[in-house]
Amino acid sequence: MADMIGIGTGALRAYQRALQVVSHNVSNVNTEGYSRQRLELTTQTPQHAGNSFIGSGVRVGSISRVYDQFLVDQVRTYSASASHAEVYAKNAGLIDDMLADPDIGLAPAMDDFFAAMQAVSNDPASLPARQSLFSQAETLVDRFEYLNQRFEDFRNQSTREMSFSVSEINGLANQIADINKTISLTPMDAQPNDLLDKRDVLLNELAEKVAITTVQQENGAVNVFFGKGQLLVFNQDAHELTLTANQFDIKRMEVSVIPTGGTPVQVSNQVTGGELGALLDFRNQVLDPSQNSLGVMAIGFADTFNQQQRLGQDLNGNLGTDFFNVAALETRTHGSNTGTAVIGATLTDEGQLSNDEYELSYSLATGYNLTRLSDGTVNTYAALPATTNYGFSLDIASGAVADGDRFLIRPGRRGANDLGMNITSPTEIAAAAPVRTAADNINNSGNGRITPAVVSDTTSLAPYPGWGGINMTFNAGVITYAGAAAGSFAYTDGQAVTINGISFTINGALADGDTFSIEENTGGVGDNRNALLMSSLQNQKFMDNASASYNDFYGAIVADVGIATRQSQLTEVSQQKLLEQAVDARDGLSGVNLDEEAANLVKFQQAYQAASQVIVTANTMFQSLLSAIRG
Repeated sequence: MADMIGIGTGALRAYQRALQVVSHNVSNVNTEGYSRQRLELTTQTPQHAGNSFIGSGVRVGSISRVYDQFLVDQVRTYSASASHAEVYAKNAGLIDDMLADPDIGLAPAMDDFFAAMQAVSNDPASLPARQSLFSQAETLVDRFEYLNQRFEDFRNQSTREMSFSVSEINGLANQIADINKTISLTPMDAQPNDLLDKRDVLLNELAEKVAITTVQQENGAVNVFFGKGQLLVFNQDAHELTLTANQFDIKRMEVSVIPTGGTPVQVSNQVTGGELGALLDFRNQVLDPSQNSLGVMAIGFADTFNQQQRLGQDLNGNLGTDFFNVAALETRTHGSNTGTAVIGATLTDEGQLSNDEYELSYSLATGYNLTRLSDGTVNTYAALPATTNYGFSLDIASGAVADGDRFLIRPGRRGANDLGMNITSPTEIAAAAPVRTAADNINNSGNGRITPAVVSDTTSLAPYPGWGGINMTFNAGVITYAGAAAGSFAYTDGQAVTINGISFTINGALADGDTFSIEENTGGVGDNRNALLMSSLQNQKFMDNASASYNDFYGAIVADVGIATRQSQLTEVSQQKLLEQAVDARDGLSGVNLDEEAANLVKFQQAYQAASQVIVTANTMFQSLLSAIRG
């Protein structure tokens, strides 16, 4: 009877615990990250009685989580991917909206500028037309600067979001380390299910910030690694993340990890996945290339337009000067350099410029190595100055270089920001050609004609005004010229001739003694030859290795961002779907099913009641025995 009471009492305790577990499951049906718990019952050790064993009842074997590490890892992986895609798509979409907006985009301002240029070519002496062109040029400059400032705004906002993300990662890492400490102090035969669930929730939140992997330790703690294997949590210690200045650009912040008792180590290139990885990828893959491309376009446009402007004559009778101020190509020095050298980069061919960035390093053994950062292509130069095949030349602007020194070349970065107006008055627009040609139709006996001159180089026109001109005379099949330039050439009807950068053609049958002249275009206020050439620049292919016009190049910028945005949006949809499927699979196994728990509640309640009846029965038998003894 005492054994029956013990068996009944043990059963009561076991089924009371079972009811507690079911109640715990039911009460946490809506708790985030909760894994359904399951009580395992096992028989008590039986008692030996003669040649057999008599059962001793039931006991609680364990209370375990219904848990699958593979499904949990899948949720964690897809959480990082979905969060990355969402943040990347959001930020890329902002750039796409800005560049494609017809009200603030660059294409309308460029079209308006060239429309005003065409109006000047139609009436080069018109001051209102010139003023309109001057104003449209200022508007175009402002548009470049505005777009560049928006890029800087996006960059600053991205840095702020990186800072918030780093702070959240640090907070989560510290909480995980604290839970690791508590779990490691738990007896090995006990499983702190709720703490394990809480840690999994924190790990899932951490995965939304940055891609992570975990390694289980024997003491129950987990080591957490982020990105490409960087340690974040080691047992009970969390390594802090922080933002530190880039060694080339102190305004550019990089993710760094601070080992316990150590100094920050930059690990931006090791960060993958999650919100933080998306912000870095957005900056590297969308923001930097787009801003660089805009700068390259500004440099290419301003330089090619200046070249044509310099070949003309303004309304004051002077040779054209630069229409725009062209930005200098940006170079930066690494913070750890031991030398004093400052590297200079000079534009050589705007058509070869791209949105790439380059790192120049110096070694006593190999000389100067220029690495294109987008693909790792390396070009080596024994000494500087040197001309690259990327549209710029390099030289040492000042100081001396030392072994191991490094420099960053970003040709397009400041192109849009530093674009400005060089001319200060509409009268300085060089709409006319600086020279004109003429045949002495009164004294010439032949019927020769000379075409208007096209100037490709004004170097030989100095001083201007006061150049003096060139006189040409035909005799015996040869044209001899003198004045600002001297020489001769055999005459061929219709042959193009160039003298010191001045090109023209003489046609017809010439007679000995016929003369032609090239002279300064004095009073040429109605001449529109250079204005026509400047207007034609809009459709000429200067950019991207002579394959794209200005508008084509800008269209490519918009298209690249649009493609990146669309791809990221599609990735976001697919990753979100995969995450939902992974969550469903995990919850299908680990989630609480109220119908199942209700059935267990009834089952364990009935077992509990039956166990109580065992005790009642045993007590009745015991009382009967006592009564018999008393009687």
